[in-house]
This record gives sequence, C-alpha cells and structure tokens, in this order.
Amino acid sequence: MKPKIAMVKNLQRLMEAYDAVENRDPGADGMVLLYGQTGVGKTTGLIHLLNQTDAIYVEASPAWTLGSMYRAIVTEIGVDPRGTSADLERYIVDEMLTKNRPLFVDELDYLLMPGAKDTLRMLEALRSLHDKTRMPVVMVGMDKIETKIKLREQLARRVFQWVKFVDLDLEDARILADTLSDIPVEERWLEALFAACKGRIAYLALNLKSARRRAKSGRWDAITMERWGAPTFIVGGR
Repeated sequence: MKPKIAMVKNLQRLMEAYDAVENRDPGADGMVLLYGQTGVGKTTGLIHLLNQTDAIYVEASPAWTLGSMYRAIVTEIGVDPRGTSADLERYIVDEMLTKNRPLFVDELDYLLMPGAKDTLRMLEALRSLHDKTRMPVVMVGMDKIETKIKLREQLARRVFQWVKFVDLDLEDARILADTLSDIPVEERWLEALFAACKGRIAYLALNLKSARRRAKSGRWDAITMERWGAPTFIVGGR
C-alpha cells in the first residue's frame, strides 16, 4: 500500500512545473531546479515525482569528480560502470533516450562547494546530457543554490522551471493533518502546532504522527488541546 501524499502547495507547484516541462514546445529547454531550506519537503516531493516518472536518481557527493558522477549514474542504471568518461556518457544518453528516462540529481550543493573538484565540468556534463537527450534534468539543492546557478549563464538558460519550496501555511497544515491522521485533529490544537513549528513540514509531520500514535494508544476520539495537555511539541532549532 502506497503512503498517502499530502498535496500541499509546494507539491502542487512541483507537479505543475514538471508537467510544463514534459509538455514544453519542441526544442525548448527542460531543466528544473527544485530548491529550499532544510525540512520544507523537497525530499518528499522528489520521491513523489520519482514514483511518477521512472527517473534515474542519484545523490551528489562532495567527493564526486566528473568520472565518479558518471559512474554513479551508470551504476543506478544497472550497467557495469567501466570505461572512459565518453563511454559512460554514451551509456547514460542511450538510457535516457531509448527509455525516456529523466535524470534527477539531489544534493546539487555539493557540486558547488568551495574546493569541489571538477565543478564546472560536472555542471557542463549535466547540461550536455540534457542537450543531447532533450529529456528533463531535475536538480535539487538548498535555498542558496538558485543564486549560484544563475551565475552560470549557460546552465541557467537551460532551466525552464525554478521551483522554490517554502514553509507551509495553515491551510497546508490542515491538508497535512487530514492526510497523516485518520483521527480528527482539532483546529485549535493544529493552530498551536503550526505556530510552534512555524510552518516547517518536517516538524509538523513528526508531531502529527506522534500525536496519532498517542491518540491510538489512548483511544482518543480526536486530537485536542484538552486531551494533549500542555502545548509542547517537538521542534528543532530555527
């Protein structure tokens, strides 16, 4: 049974952006940048998109070079990652073209860290894979990655959709609560949780799941302030 997905505004924007990329005019560029702070739901959104697309997914490493990036992608495809960089690129291009598989690269920030090896070559390689296949290439990073990408004009011009994930609003929090809990969640309790978490979906989800377990154990008919007691929640440093 697949987990339920809370279709909050961030996820709606991502799905709409990807749909726009898939249905873009012939010859138009089709790269996507998904970015935002830690805990805003980028990973959940990316997993949902992966399940819809059969994409090739890799997570960047600070130790990557051009060769190791190619080998990571080829390994994910399921091919023996041996050969020259040119050989590996051909394997990747063939996989993307013949099977219509987009490429998703998570943790892109590692490629742009000070002192990272082969930064320019790796970014150019991603652009080249897009150009040779015209398949979507989705890059994922933290909130400051947008500025760094825009400084690289050739790559930035290929980005058709810039998707920023932000903290949830109260309407999104209600959608999340209704998705994660089959036990009714009182509005007053949810508002207190939302204020404590400041809209950060990671903390909202953590507390909602914890409250549901507590409600199940106590056989509550609803999650309320009265049942909960002191309004203390699990939140991280912000």
